[in-house]
Amino acid sequence: MRRELTGAALACSFSLLVHMPAISSEPRARAAPAPQAQQTTALTPDQAFLAARRAYLKRDARAFEAAAREAQAHLLADYILYWRLSLRLRGAPAATEDTDREIERMLQRHSGSVPADLLRREWLNQLATRADWPRFDQHYARLTRAPDAGLRCQRAASTLSQQGTTAADTVETLLMVPRELPEPCQQLFDQLRLSGRLGPQDSERRLLRALESGSRTAIRVAANGAGVPSAELDRALGASDSSPADGAPLSRLATLIRIAHLARNDPALAAAALERQTGQIRPVDREFLWSQIAAAGMKRLAPESLSWARQGLRATATDETFAWLARAALRERNWVMVGQVIDRMSPSARQDPVWTYWAARALSETGRKADGERLLTRIASGFDFYGLLASEDLGRPIRLPPPLTRPVEPAEIEAAGKNRGLARALRLYDLGLRLEGNREWSHAITGLSDRQLIATATWACQRGVHDRCINTAELTRTEHDFALRFVTPFRDYIKQASTERGLDPAWVYGLIRQESRFITDIRSSAGAQGLMQIMPATGRWIAGKLEQRNFRLEQLHEARTNIRFGTFYLRNVLDDLGGSPVLASAGYNAGPRRPQRWRELLPEPVEGEIFAEIIPFNETRDYVKKVLSNATLYSALLSGEPQSLRVWLGRVGPQQTLASALP
Repeated sequence: MRRELTGAALACSFSLLVHMPAISSEPRARAAPAPQAQQTTALTPDQAFLAARRAYLKRDARAFEAAAREAQAHLLADYILYWRLSLRLRGAPAATEDTDREIERMLQRHSGSVPADLLRREWLNQLATRADWPRFDQHYARLTRAPDAGLRCQRAASTLSQQGTTAADTVETLLMVPRELPEPCQQLFDQLRLSGRLGPQDSERRLLRALESGSRTAIRVAANGAGVPSAELDRALGASDSSPADGAPLSRLATLIRIAHLARNDPALAAAALERQTGQIRPVDREFLWSQIAAAGMKRLAPESLSWARQGLRATATDETFAWLARAALRERNWVMVGQVIDRMSPSARQDPVWTYWAARALSETGRKADGERLLTRIASGFDFYGLLASEDLGRPIRLPPPLTRPVEPAEIEAAGKNRGLARALRLYDLGLRLEGNREWSHAITGLSDRQLIATATWACQRGVHDRCINTAELTRTEHDFALRFVTPFRDYIKQASTERGLDPAWVYGLIRQESRFITDIRSSAGAQGLMQIMPATGRWIAGKLEQRNFRLEQLHEARTNIRFGTFYLRNVLDDLGGSPVLASAGYNAGPRRPQRWRELLPEPVEGEIFAEIIPFNETRDYVKKVLSNATLYSALLSGEPQSLRVWLGRVGPQQTLASALP
């Protein structure tokens, strides 16, 4: 069965699916009266459970109750109770004592369960709406998973209401972020502003963060809070050229909005507008605008990005902006400026392996090798992209950690399989409910020791649940089993297809691990299918090239067909992009034309790791790093020999290419 999945679900799901017949969420029609008793076809518990869920999602209370009656004995019956109470909460904005009592009973009876936690979160939202802060605080403390930003803002509102204060870091960590605020956070911001706890300077800072996000909604809300007149705001956001439509001067904040917003669509045009108005704009505002122009320019790989970044280096901005300025300096291999930009980042950002590594490189490249090596040592024990690079820079070949000193025993594996939460997760997977199953699995393994995690991962692998095997094994802290982290199913298919196409099996494994976690029947929200996530149009194109007659899209969920098609396409992408695994990995994710363009815009040849870091698409940048670090570790696993990530990365230079014929 093929279903649409979100990108988050795609990265952590697996293939235990049962093809269930379609069940209508509408009440079943009654037969005409007859002398004998009415004959009905009873739903199985699984069918009733799924029918109840469909009715819940449609908020059809009548159909829900009809199905729920037949699912009361289901293993997952606590979901039925959660859905019923959730429907009541959504349908009754005012407090109802009966519903509150039932919620309290459900939370007590099913304490610690996933459905109880989900219900508690919904109830917390309603308690906050009612301003029932004592009860809100009581249940907030009982959440079993970390609260989201909205709930954290409601918790701050509770403290403000009852104690007249907010936590010291609330404003910075929840309200001054470069994105659109969740409704509870916007309400908290407005409450703090109207009560005088936040002043005009705070409203301006919120507007700058909204401008960094680029969200028109966030900008409008923040501009309103900062007192920008609606007419001016409309002109500022509507300007598509170098000046407002009517030529009338804009206020200071509206000018900031106009130029920052213009930069999103045309950085060069925004730079020209800023140059013309330099004398009328305060230095601190100019620096901020140059930082936004530079960040927007680097996202387009504009040649002027570094010169723009120099003028925005002293800006008051967030780590997201400084990351783009650092990439502008990296592309030009301006190591002095790389170090300067990283110094402008927050302490937490500087401790991230990405910027720890590049800060170390900047030190080494500017004559401070010993200081650079001290930074590299901090991250060289990690098995992520930058941990592997740091290890190589320190002269340590990449090796897998030694095997467990005491392998897990069969009894430990058997004990792991008795975890009731895992049984619940498997049942949800059997029903095709991946997101719910992933949530149950994560809940079930919370707090396990390294040995318990390895035993659980082994149990999952033995049952072909490869994504849960990988994800669980990756959680260990001191003891590791890389044969579980880097599983090798479908060996015969992958070896044969890789040999036919002249590809390294380690790279194919690394790509599949990132694409699908070895789930054969997975389908992304964009329609990509199977192990190597092949789009339907690409699958048809490959079938034509391979002269495979009577091809059906369903065949992309067959491991052998998908691997054969995927390796054929990967070989073609590699050839199109000059044999570079960095470019080909990027092309497999973003399409071959994009890395061709990115390469053409390079000012000079760069190391593969620099090219990977300056990829302008966040998803593709992360993808390339993970695929190639996966390939390096698979090489070590398959060969038993030390490996080098830099061999995979190579160098990438500017080069004009012919138009690709690949889809």
